[in-house]
Amino acid sequence: MDERSWAEFFEKVINTKVVIKVKYGLYKGSYPSRIEDVRDGAVAVSHPFLKNGLVPLYKDTILDLITFEKQPPMIIQMKVLRRSISNGIPLLWLFPSGEPVKIQRRRYARVSCYMEIAFFSLSREKKAPFSASWEEARGLDISLGGIRMRSKVREESLEEGDRLYLRFNMDPNEEIYMISNVVRVIREGEFLESGLQFEGYPRFTERRLIQFIRSKELRNAKDVFHD
Repeated sequence: MDERSWAEFFEKVINTKVVIKVKYGLYKGSYPSRIEDVRDGAVAVSHPFLKNGLVPLYKDTILDLITFEKQPPMIIQMKVLRRSISNGIPLLWLFPSGEPVKIQRRRYARVSCYMEIAFFSLSREKKAPFSASWEEARGLDISLGGIRMRSKVREESLEEGDRLYLRFNMDPNEEIYMISNVVRVIREGEFLESGLQFEGYPRFTERRLIQFIRSKELRNAKDVFHD
């Protein structure tokens, strides 16, 4: 891509969150950042922080810039040009040194979620009224499409196709209720690992799920974005 094409590319994602991935050296790791400015083919990002100071990134350092908002996730190899300050914000100026590469991701981003889950078997209740009861499980990971959980093996095991009513908390002050379908069940000793697909949910629940998943993605960027 030429300078004009790069400028157009970065102007589309200005003011969006990105991840800076340092692949080598003492400060190897992934750091949250934001695209702040675009000028003369170069892009300025908010300088990554490490504890109470700036991550030491010097001129000509090669790193990866990962974009994931407003467009499909992309990874771009960049070279550090300089550092500056604008309106009190430390900036790191970068210049592309490689072509953008699209990151292949699942249809729904999936993040870990070690939360308590209560589930009620609607399928069992339909077969034998008043026979079902609330049972406990622990969430393993979650996406906009479903959740994976672990529960103890019981007399009437969960089966693929079962419909469950779920109750769980994404924060201490808010309970989420959902109907889901069991799409996979794996027995591991005395436990069952079940893959559930959400049947549907209102818009406000979708917003809460998106917020939860985004916050998890940013905290665990190096697990979500990978080569």
